[in-house]
Amino acid sequence: MSIAVIGGGVAGLVAAWELASAGAEVEVFEAEDHLGGAVCALPMASGRITLDAGAEAFATRSPEVPRLLEDLGLSAEIVPPHPGPAWLQLPDIAGPLPAAGVLGIPVDPQAEDVIRLIGPEAAARAAEDLTAMMTWGAEDSPTLGAVVRDRMGDDVAEKLVAPIASGVYSTDPDDLDLATAAPGLYAAMLSHGSLARAAAAIRAESPSGSAVASLRGGMHRLPAALESRLRALGVRLHLNTPMDSLTDLDAQKVLLALDGPAASALAAGTVQVPQLTPRPEDDGAERGVALVTLVLHAPELDARPRGTGMLVARDAPHIGAKAMTHITAKWEWASRHLHTALGEGHHAVRLSYGRISDTDGQGLGFSSTDEQLLQAAAGDVSALFSVDISPECIVDSAVVRWQRALPPSAAGHRRRVQSFRGALAAQRAGSGPQLWTAGAWFAGTGLARVIPDARETAREILTST
Repeated sequence: MSIAVIGGGVAGLVAAWELASAGAEVEVFEAEDHLGGAVCALPMASGRITLDAGAEAFATRSPEVPRLLEDLGLSAEIVPPHPGPAWLQLPDIAGPLPAAGVLGIPVDPQAEDVIRLIGPEAAARAAEDLTAMMTWGAEDSPTLGAVVRDRMGDDVAEKLVAPIASGVYSTDPDDLDLATAAPGLYAAMLSHGSLARAAAAIRAESPSGSAVASLRGGMHRLPAALESRLRALGVRLHLNTPMDSLTDLDAQKVLLALDGPAASALAAGTVQVPQLTPRPEDDGAERGVALVTLVLHAPELDARPRGTGMLVARDAPHIGAKAMTHITAKWEWASRHLHTALGEGHHAVRLSYGRISDTDGQGLGFSSTDEQLLQAAAGDVSALFSVDISPECIVDSAVVRWQRALPPSAAGHRRRVQSFRGALAAQRAGSGPQLWTAGAWFAGTGLARVIPDARETAREILTST
């Protein structure tokens, strides 16, 4: 069985490993000069340190990522983040995120850490969720923002939920499909008659410990390990090889491990499928995010003044970033790495720019110049830490852009994915190459969704006739 995998991101590599391990003859075609997609290495400080250029962690809500890491012999390298909380920067206050919640939805609307951020009146409004009549039904497909505003009020939606939706999905909660953002939460709300109780139930079902984990040395070790295993299995890996057509492929089966528009464009040349072209209402699939990583000599950050990082409300004045990760405060391995390579008092931070809902072109983001982003980051890092960090403290900096790094999350996206995959399944019954899809655009955001979807798709390919 000869199989072509188009796309060498994590989904493509995982599927290729699953296929090759079962004895299939596999070729991987990647358009860029590296494997792993948004999970890749970022050398800095003249190569003396290496951080993550994209994804830095995985969600622990599912056992699938740890299971893959165990299969790759990396179980001993899984590390939790520092237990300190992330912070929230609001227009008039900064403080730790409430300890108990889901996507900013508080389990206890009148907990002290909730009241501190939104005030007693807004907390009392949020607590009405516990007794208010449920007006939503199983036939509804609401956005995250619509449900939160209805059940807990605008303050919870705008001050607690919106910064997380923006930081994770680069969009507003009013444009974010609730089923996509938090699978199972809507059904739990209908069952328990309360959004707060639903959040509590979801948290109770989650594994104990931190909600995320990473690999010692960075998540870029995952694609590196997969590449090593694939080469050992004889898989042919082609870098810098964009695919414009499937007609020249000598493969019986093809896995399109690409974003939706690219996958549908390739598939259209051989089979009839719905076109997944980017549309403005699909939360700007053409736009992307920009990440600015700074290496600082700033001993005053040793005390972790903002925990592991910060999420930023849109209307926080004079701050362009939507989020900041204090890398060396979040990951002990990173702190040791920098201190060994550069000396004590060195820190790494990463600032994220680009809300997909910024449609007026005024916000900093994917299309901003490096100079604009670096200038903004130098000011934002001081404002967010409330520490005067002068330009002389910046040892090194890097800008990385990711286009289509996040799949659309607007209502209706899941139905479009199901329709597209269903059309491919119907075409596989006919003649010509058989096509499948994998990747974040189809599975959802995060390795915890991408990896099990890729492995399941590979098993479908192996068992297909």
